[in-house]
Amino acid sequence: MSMKMANHIIGLLTGVGMIFLGGCSAEENRDLFPDEGIVPVHLAISGNDSYTRAPGDAVLSVNRVLILPFRKTNEALADDPANFVPEYSSARQLNVSSFPAVTTMLSLSPASTYQLAIIGYNQNDYDFANQSNATRRFSITSTVTSATLANLCLQPVNASVVPEFFSCIGSGYLKTAIVGQTFKPSQVDNVKGTLTRLVSGLSLQVNNVPGYVNSVTLAAEQLVTGIRITDAAPLLWQTTGDSGIKTLGTKMPVSGSVNFNLYMLPTTTSRNTLLYLDVAYGIGFTERYTVKIPDNAGVVSANRITFDSNHWVKITGDYSAINLGFTLAGNINLDDNAWDGIQ
Repeated sequence: MSMKMANHIIGLLTGVGMIFLGGCSAEENRDLFPDEGIVPVHLAISGNDSYTRAPGDAVLSVNRVLILPFRKTNEALADDPANFVPEYSSARQLNVSSFPAVTTMLSLSPASTYQLAIIGYNQNDYDFANQSNATRRFSITSTVTSATLANLCLQPVNASVVPEFFSCIGSGYLKTAIVGQTFKPSQVDNVKGTLTRLVSGLSLQVNNVPGYVNSVTLAAEQLVTGIRITDAAPLLWQTTGDSGIKTLGTKMPVSGSVNFNLYMLPTTTSRNTLLYLDVAYGIGFTERYTVKIPDNAGVVSANRITFDSNHWVKITGDYSAINLGFTLAGNINLDDNAWDGIQ
């Protein structure tokens, strides 16, 4: 069964005669859009609210969706992502904590060509209406001053604390005939999109930890720090002097085991990640071990891990082998139900 949010269907119905806004009258709708050069667009979201979470995370994660239109800067230009700029004034943020049927309005210019980016995240992680909130866990930013669909990225505030992201680009349809991801509002009567997970999962478990071990810290180097919203391609990395090795978490042994479960930004093959375990004994003594894993095509090479979107890398090992090597228990493509059961 698909791990993707296959039921999160986004429909856009254009034209004044097809608008419904919480019982507003036709006269009220005209007042909302006094500029006749703007096309009011009815947007509806529906979905399935019964799903579980990733290992160690029983909390509902994605419960907010941002619909961000990108407008082509010049109609004569090619349909290249670099030629589409965010139209922030037309964006809509929706709270969908239980994924009910939700409706909203977008105001799009009938003369312009658009692509619609849809991003899913948690309400506690980001608020488009308050983007500088000190408690936010990520930012929507760009790698250069002029933001475009090609360089807009999701960037965790703390490189080692990665929230869960989903995204997609909506595809426009005229009835059942697909128009494509690039369209003018007058060309379509509905838009559909399937939100897919951008992040990767990492689980690391160490068993039979001796009683004299106080704690185990998981650390990593060469972390990706920002990914493109459309395809999770890495756009930002740790830079020289950026404290090369980052702490991902510290655990005290429970019943002789330590378990780490967290999200990672995808690396693809551009810059693979090396993991470390810092083992603390007694008072003030810590020893660092490289997490050694056998090579696995497309996943591990010389102990460096390739993290891909919507995959789960699971590593297990016995403490007695901490300096010898652990087992790669799974690199699971999350189109199955093995990670979090999203239907």
